[in-house]
Amino acid sequence: MLIQRTIVAVVAVGLFATVGFAQDGEVDERYRAFSVAMGSGTSGVLDIAITRWTTEEERKTLVTSLMENGQEKTVDLLRKQKETGYIRTQTGGGMRGWPSVRLHYAYQFPQQDGKRVVILVTDRNIGMAEAMRNDKSVEYEISALVMELEKNEDGKEEGQGTLYLATKLGWDKEKQKLEVESMGQQPIRLTDIKREK
Repeated sequence: MLIQRTIVAVVAVGLFATVGFAQDGEVDERYRAFSVAMGSGTSGVLDIAITRWTTEEERKTLVTSLMENGQEKTVDLLRKQKETGYIRTQTGGGMRGWPSVRLHYAYQFPQQDGKRVVILVTDRNIGMAEAMRNDKSVEYEISALVMELEKNEDGKEEGQGTLYLATKLGWDKEKQKLEVESMGQQPIRLTDIKREK
């Protein structure tokens, strides 16, 4: 098992930034993305649905929990939050048996150039065999998807993104910053995201 210790800036921004869109209430945004797992050379199609945005209060609760209590209790809180949508695979390619998951965090951020970044987070599906082995991989309880979107000439959103299947979050109290540790060789690249609704 290869573990890369990195600071994933976009995920950190998605959890800790102080400025986002006003985003209370339900929505219905649908996307289709072509995914490529560079490490294994497999590919597939993802359907992504956002049904509501995480509220500012919910986000602050998660951030405070991570800073004060660590990842384990924060993941418990994440699981209890109301569903924000789902990610589903059509082919399963590159997803390691991860056909569909419910999202528990969805937040969006405007960019100065008119684009927007969407951060989607959930607890990771951990299979029974992995849980019974109880090896280090079970500590990587978070999955995160980052979409960078912009409108094309027809006014429809499209873009690219990254899917981090297994990550571990921590708070460095000394440096006062979020640490994101990713398990595996490379994240999954979303090379072609198109908004369908």
